[in-house]
Amino acid sequence: MNTLDPQTLRRELLLEDALNRQLDALVRQANLTAALLKSNERMEKNQLRNLLNVAVESRSVEVVVNFVRYQIARNESAWGKGEKDFGHQVIADVRGEVKKMADKAIDYVQEESGPMPEIKALHDTAYVRLIQLYLGYLNRAFYYAKTTGEFDKLREVANAR
Repeated sequence: MNTLDPQTLRRELLLEDALNRQLDALVRQANLTAALLKSNERMEKNQLRNLLNVAVESRSVEVVVNFVRYQIARNESAWGKGEKDFGHQVIADVRGEVKKMADKAIDYVQEESGPMPEIKALHDTAYVRLIQLYLGYLNRAFYYAKTTGEFDKLREVANAR
């Protein structure tokens, strides 16, 4: 049996709470990005599921970004190649908004528990977990909109506060 010391357990619980505090913003961002696919008939449900699988299996930011770039090059008509197209927006979200959310989560943990030597590892854990969640919500939003044809509803969720 592997037991955690009370300080480590407290930090893990604080991290879980901090990540949960980011979920609404994460869902809004995923919906906003999925809405970019409104007029894109080429994107298929399994393509985003594959991206999510890569994020879960690799647990690496760079592997996820590399996979998106590969998809952009391989299937430009689905992912787009322009900076404002879907593929590049996913990369921008991962490196921008999702990273900021990880930063906020770690700031919260530090405020509540004080300085800690393992902050980089904790930040990496938070960042990867939020990427996985983001891609999961992106997949769900796209699946809903692709199945129902209601891409405009995604913008409603994205604009809800």
